[in-house]
Amino acid sequence: MKVILKSAFVMILSVLLTSCKKSDSEKTLEAETKLNVSYGSNSLQNMDVYLPANRNAETKVIVFVHGGSFIEGDKSVYTTTVAELVKRNYAVVNINYRLVDGSNLEIRKQSTVSVLNQVDDLSLAIDYTLAHADEWKVSRSKVAVVGHSAGATLGLLYGYGTKNTGKVKVVVNLAGALDQTFTDIPNFNFLPAPVLEFGYRLTGYEVNLANEQFYKAISPLYAANANQKIPTLTIFPQNNVVLGFPKQDRSTFDAFTDKLVALQVPNKFVQIPNADHSFTSAVSLQLMFVELLAYLNANL
Repeated sequence: MKVILKSAFVMILSVLLTSCKKSDSEKTLEAETKLNVSYGSNSLQNMDVYLPANRNAETKVIVFVHGGSFIEGDKSVYTTTVAELVKRNYAVVNINYRLVDGSNLEIRKQSTVSVLNQVDDLSLAIDYTLAHADEWKVSRSKVAVVGHSAGATLGLLYGYGTKNTGKVKVVVNLAGALDQTFTDIPNFNFLPAPVLEFGYRLTGYEVNLANEQFYKAISPLYAANANQKIPTLTIFPQNNVVLGFPKQDRSTFDAFTDKLVALQVPNKFVQIPNADHSFTSAVSLQLMFVELLAYLNANL
């Protein structure tokens, strides 16, 4: 009888302990922030990671890429926008990346970093994110890239490129530079010297017809292809002026949309009325954010 009672006690204790362990493993996760996490060896290859409360393996991930004309900018500028995304249960990885040398564009100087190097940085950041998805308890398959200005260009180039082997499912283009070729502009040789030098710094090649391929390689208008039919949201601010550089107008964005349609790439174009390049006003920022959330919710 004592043996039976002892066995029953052991079984009950085992069930209780198992139940306790299960309860511990199912505890609600708290929100967590990891700042300046290195994803590469360069000091600028770092990210801020924002993990929402109650996350799980289905929690969607946004990799956010800052703007700054490829030569400046910092992830810290977008912390308010990132915070709003986290409030809506998105995990957000807000990245920095190496910058093209933008010093003194009046002189000839080759940059050690090109736009394609920056796309490589984005690729590294995405791979790091996926490698840590289980540790962070977020989705490995529901990942989007959202970029503003130059960051949008990098996101599009990555999304349509060969490095994106199904890793990123959605790309959001907030006022990105879509066509960075100069040679189809009448009398392009007479563009201001800093503009021509800027092109040289971005690619490492002179602005001329012989080198046009290198400028098309950093232009989403030409990088888009039928092999990467990744859903794309383009948000265009009506007053999109960027340091006087050409091809930032509505016609360029329409040409990009037409290209996506012709390639049967799922996409949506939205114009935000009266918005400037940075969506500075509260009204334009809110309109942009509503469109951003709706597209992510529907496509990611």
